[in-house]
Amino acid sequence: MSGKVISASEALDRVFSVIREEAASNPKLARRLVEEMGATVVFQGNDAAIAVDPVIAATRHDQAAFREMFSTFSDAELKKMLKDFGLATAEDIKGVNTKPKKIGFIELLWDGARSKLG
Repeated sequence: MSGKVISASEALDRVFSVIREEAASNPKLARRLVEEMGATVVFQGNDAAIAVDPVIAATRHDQAAFREMFSTFSDAELKKMLKDFGLATAEDIKGVNTKPKKIGFIELLWDGARSKLG
């Protein structure tokens, strides 16, 4: 540790700067930090599929809001989430026959997330 003395304000500025930088490069960390503040998190952009946790989303939103949130995700992103979070089996995913398939994937996501809660 250096012998340089700084004010509490400057020390906090440095700490929060590091937190901002890390949150900007790590969407999961950003989501966790914002959720701890009790704010509603909106998932958008390329990092949305990395940051979102469908089980947490199912606890905080009704089914309509959940559907709307996940409607911007691609089929591939939804299938990956279903697998990664253990919300549906490979057979369940393969058996989706809705048109478009995204609707069925979102329903599986909802059902799987809700079953993990209950």
